[in-house]
Order: sequence, then structure tokens, then C-alpha cells
Amino acid sequence: MDTEAISLIVDEPIAGHFYWVLQKQDGSDCRPVDAAEGPMPTYGAAMMAGIAALQRRSDARTNPGAQTLH
Repeated sequence: MDTEAISLIVDEPIAGHFYWVLQKQDGSDCRPVDAAEGPMPTYGAAMMAGIAALQRRSDARTNPGAQTLH
């Protein structure tokens, strides 16, 4: 098992309000490590924003001194 693996999920707690969540396995539970600050209008938009957040985390791990533009 990869102890550094992060999963991306998209949640729709209210119809038409999509949130991305990055979560990490913590024993038998999952804990959130990052999440959308507000709702997205579509599943696809939330997924793309979550992928971008996941990419930023990856970039920060491989280039800790590099600055990223948002």
C-alpha cells in the first residue's frame, strides 16, 4: 500500500453543488487533506479543479522551492 496516496473524490451534498475533496487513507479511515472552498456548478468543473489541486500538491512535493502561479 502506498502511504502517500491521495484520492480525489467529487461530492454533491446538495443537488447542483459539487465539491472536490482530496483524501488520504489513515488506517481504516480516510481523512481530508484539501477541499474546495465553495461549490462548483458541475461535476466536471469540480473534477478539473480537484485535479489541479492534486497537481499543485505533486509539484510542491517534487519541487519544494519552486513557486507556483494560481
